[in-house]
Amino acid sequence: MTNWLEKILSKAKEAGAKLSNSFKKTTIKNASLWSSCPDCKKMFLGKDLETNLYVCTQCDYHFRISAENRFKIFFDNSQYIMIPTKKLIDDPNQFKTELKVYKDQLKSAKKKTNQNASLVSANGKVNGLDMVCSSFDFNFNGGTLSLQSGQNFYEACEYAVKNKVSALTVFITTGGAALQENLFALYQMPKTILGVQMLKKNKIPYFVVANVNIGGVSASFGSLGDFHIMEPGKKTIWGFAGKKIIQGTISEQLPEDFQSASHVLTTGAIDMVTHRKDQKKVISNLVSILLKKEKSQQLYSDYDDIKESQIVNQ
Repeated sequence: MTNWLEKILSKAKEAGAKLSNSFKKTTIKNASLWSSCPDCKKMFLGKDLETNLYVCTQCDYHFRISAENRFKIFFDNSQYIMIPTKKLIDDPNQFKTELKVYKDQLKSAKKKTNQNASLVSANGKVNGLDMVCSSFDFNFNGGTLSLQSGQNFYEACEYAVKNKVSALTVFITTGGAALQENLFALYQMPKTILGVQMLKKNKIPYFVVANVNIGGVSASFGSLGDFHIMEPGKKTIWGFAGKKIIQGTISEQLPEDFQSASHVLTTGAIDMVTHRKDQKKVISNLVSILLKKEKSQQLYSDYDDIKESQIVNQ
């Protein structure tokens, strides 16, 4: 191996370790006795954080939360059923480095989250409307898109169509495609797009709600929603490559709020910025409006068909 390649790999490992540590500090599965806000450093009781939907009461920082907590917040009375999916092969490339074996990472992530992949899906009522919800879990390998998580999303779309639900919402907190699975992970981009096309063909509204939406996810099903919503905060991210990578490539300093919710809203990449406590109401209201519009269009269509048949008969 050449010296220049060794240097690049070494720097990549260091950057990956730093990124992993920073995410660990800001991701919450279950609130502990005391919690600290990564932004303003405020200390508060874990139960208070849970009551406030894992949002800092002082600076409004939105913590990255588990899929389980997403479902509990989103579905009525925290009641839902998990959508079962076909199990695919783990670690298709048998990937390993000097630091860790990928198969061991997956085993640890599964034990930590009680999930088979970074993205899982559930079905339940949202303000009385039957919906499917898919959610990334950052506790599972940084929410990376893998062979299994792509399969899980596609099957959620199939489930939504088969059961004729009112809408499908995906909550995104992701580090992009799982590089350890290389092409197998990248193949999930067109696969998830096919899932979204299935929804659109069957006129099922599709919502994207993001905290961190980057890489292969933002380049595929993470940017194909009928509505794109972001959680507020300067540490939320929407883009493809990260800010530091872009700055290094173009050798220019970017704005402090670059790729944050407020920034991408002004560029038109998203439709709205919505606080976690309002997301359920906003999405269910939009779904109700869309369903009424579709029903109205169907009535006009039926009326036109009746008129046409009368003319033919006459």
